[in-house]
Amino acid sequence: MTQTSISRRKNTVFFRKDGRIILLDIHDIIYIEHHSRTIFLHTVRGVFLIPYMTLCAIHERLGNDFLCQCHKSYLVNPIYVEQFIRSRNVIILKNYFGNVSVGRHYRKSFLENMHYN
Repeated sequence: MTQTSISRRKNTVFFRKDGRIILLDIHDIIYIEHHSRTIFLHTVRGVFLIPYMTLCAIHERLGNDFLCQCHKSYLVNPIYVEQFIRSRNVIILKNYFGNVSVGRHYRKSFLENMHYN
């Protein structure tokens, strides 16, 4: 089993994984996805996998000052949000990074955090 840890100092995120330390600028994180007990950290440099970590734990460690939870499985970085399609509850990300669903229980708080209401 691989051991992974993550921490943040100011605008830099540090990952310790498989004996390597990976440094990321916090603004390079596009969104974070949780699926099958694994965190998928989608960045401009690619996708990093962090096994056996919850979305809540990574949100706490990285801080909630730059990520918005829009779904039980997603945290999104607002600087990459291009538009929100209300009728489909979908966020379209800038630069063709894809789209992310907005859960009905998270819609109101997401819109408040994004100042869309």
